[in-house]
Amino acid sequence: MNIHKKILGSIEKVYATAYTKIDNELLFLAATEGRGQCCAYEHAGNQETVVWDGPGGTMNIVPIPGREGEFLATQQFFPVFDAKECMLHYVKYEEGSWSVKPVMPFPYLHRFDLFVISGEVYFIGATLCSGKEFQQDWSKPGAVYVGKLSEGFDKPFETKKVLDGITKNHGFCAVTWDEKRGYFITGVEGVFLVYIPEDAGGEWKTERILDHEVSDIAVCDIDGDGHLEIGTIEPFHGNKFVIYKKDAGWKPVYEQDIDFGHVVWGGDILGKQSFLVGYRRDRMELMCIQKDKSTGKMVTIQIDEDTGPSQISVAHEKDRVFILSANRQIDEVALYELKKA
Repeated sequence: MNIHKKILGSIEKVYATAYTKIDNELLFLAATEGRGQCCAYEHAGNQETVVWDGPGGTMNIVPIPGREGEFLATQQFFPVFDAKECMLHYVKYEEGSWSVKPVMPFPYLHRFDLFVISGEVYFIGATLCSGKEFQQDWSKPGAVYVGKLSEGFDKPFETKKVLDGITKNHGFCAVTWDEKRGYFITGVEGVFLVYIPEDAGGEWKTERILDHEVSDIAVCDIDGDGHLEIGTIEPFHGNKFVIYKKDAGWKPVYEQDIDFGHVVWGGDILGKQSFLVGYRRDRMELMCIQKDKSTGKMVTIQIDEDTGPSQISVAHEKDRVFILSANRQIDEVALYELKKA
């Protein structure tokens, strides 16, 4: 694997990443969790555009399905867990500039995504908690909410709670599981799967997959047997990455030490099912983990170190893969271009 790194810019406490398309060209987005900017970058050149100057505190940037240059994002979720005033915003690129409109308050909204049912765009969001009296107060668990976005995407919309009682509600991952769409949600109480109903009026169903504390989660078929494995960071902001395989119950089949784990992604990297894992202390690596079919052993490919990634976004384009990384510990927005050797 050939890895080429390009530094797109510098944002203090850069945290959130995403990509969209403008005129069918990739545009990469990065924003701070501190007080400050969100910026957009062209991968083909060095052009940088400021999407907003503040207030900042962005945990997530999520493109609106089927819409170029439009996304929702959170602001005012500041470190550490200062998120009572968190707001959801609608952002649109038009006529060469960005417009940013507040949609509605959403206290402690830590992760969210957008999906489509019967041609309508829906929201699913997970709150870290429901309130705090002090920084390490975890007495008020988080929950998962769903709702249909308003027409035009820039007005408040109604939500309903579909899962409650998740302490340190942190991990969030879209999956297709047993041919059904859904989301993994994680916390102290374990890993939960929230299934998307087939139609708008359908019932939201949930099940618990693992019953111990998990911080972050992703899935891929890393051994190529046709069944998804689960990759986790444990415990909260934890010190180990674990792969689980379903074999008479979910059993750990691989474990690797990390420090302050914060990134895990699963999927195809240049034709091989892979987990991408990043952590923010000690060696502060971003790694690609794959299974060598000839030896049956897991192989770790280091993408970078001494960077401390907080979040990544992966884009596939022809014979290459782009990994946009918020290298939070060094205030660096980096783009890694991966090609076959």
